[in-house]
Amino acid sequence: MTAIACLRVFVGENLQFTHSEAMAALVAKVAGAYLETTWVWPRRYGLVAPFSFVLADPRATKLNPRELQALAKDLQFKLFGERGEGDIALMMFEGDQTDVMRFAGAHLADLTALLEGRDDGSLTGRVCKITPHSVESVVPQGGPVNGEPLLEMLASPPPPTTRAGYRGVFHVGREIFVGSVAVWRETESDFSPSAPSTGADGATPEHDLLTLQAGRDVVARMGVGVLFFPICFTSIVRASGRAALQPAFEALPRALRGQLAAAIYDTPRAPSFSALSQIRRFLDPYFSRVDLRVSDPAFQVDVLPSGLAESVTLTLPVADEGARLLAITRFMREAPAYRRKGVWQGVGDVRTRRELDACVKEGVPFLTGSAISDLLDEPVGASPCPTLNLPLHEWSRLDAAPPVSITA
Repeated sequence: MTAIACLRVFVGENLQFTHSEAMAALVAKVAGAYLETTWVWPRRYGLVAPFSFVLADPRATKLNPRELQALAKDLQFKLFGERGEGDIALMMFEGDQTDVMRFAGAHLADLTALLEGRDDGSLTGRVCKITPHSVESVVPQGGPVNGEPLLEMLASPPPPTTRAGYRGVFHVGREIFVGSVAVWRETESDFSPSAPSTGADGATPEHDLLTLQAGRDVVARMGVGVLFFPICFTSIVRASGRAALQPAFEALPRALRGQLAAAIYDTPRAPSFSALSQIRRFLDPYFSRVDLRVSDPAFQVDVLPSGLAESVTLTLPVADEGARLLAITRFMREAPAYRRKGVWQGVGDVRTRRELDACVKEGVPFLTGSAISDLLDEPVGASPCPTLNLPLHEWSRLDAAPPVSITA
């Protein structure tokens, strides 16, 4: 079943700008740019009238209004600035196609009545009001929707019990999530599905210990799948860094070593044999796999000694999309050399559908980033997911699958 909804945008106090053609054009431009990068295929959207968009998702039976709160924030900033005095409100109507199109063409007076809680019952469906600061149900007000309980996502989200989140790691060839990489975030807002990524998902040496401590508590209930822990290359090659990390490593469950992997970020283009050997010896009692995370697509895999790493993941540069796409192409040019070495390739911090499509076209085996999954509260087990259905959202429902081997 396809979920379908109409999104109406209201601008300004008392909606005084709603009839302005210039404002309608600006809203269409800002909202269109947002939807182009976030409401990606197989989802569909279209501008059907001034200030009105129709949204459809063939994978869902309901839409998540909280996902559109980022659009309200974006419109607020673009139209009124960070401290602007203007008001932005979105109304999302969800129902059958006939009622959705009626809502798209509804008169301003009727919509104002809905915003004020005066429902005449002419439309059958769910109406949500979305602002930069809140999401609330307008129709019905906290009651059932078409005989079903109101979605819990409309309630205020509870604060995360830990500031660790998890990005799914996706195997493109088999279309299955094989595990997750732990990520540390400084603020609760970073847990939003629209939270921006940074070059290496914000990893710093100071956060490595925190993700290890938080991940220790979820490993036992993770089930199948691999959990990657980010560890800074510079830290682990120093004696002081290893001494700081070792107690956290010792606390990891040894019985689950086969599901634990170390993601060594900030790995240089040509790491020395002695440094890699030292890292591998130190990690081997605690982790079954080592993934070298690099920022240079010309990483010198030909001089990588055998047995010191199972995979190399390119973290895409913080640059415009063109430069990021070129980095993917350059990295995959060395695919024959990686195969000769028996080392998997991966690409991290994949942010857009174009980058995802480029990775699929180039044959990248493993992917992670915000275009692959939200920043999730719990690690992903081994779960099948068609590539067209990416990114994986927190509310997605995937069936469990047997563990997938990622041994080269």
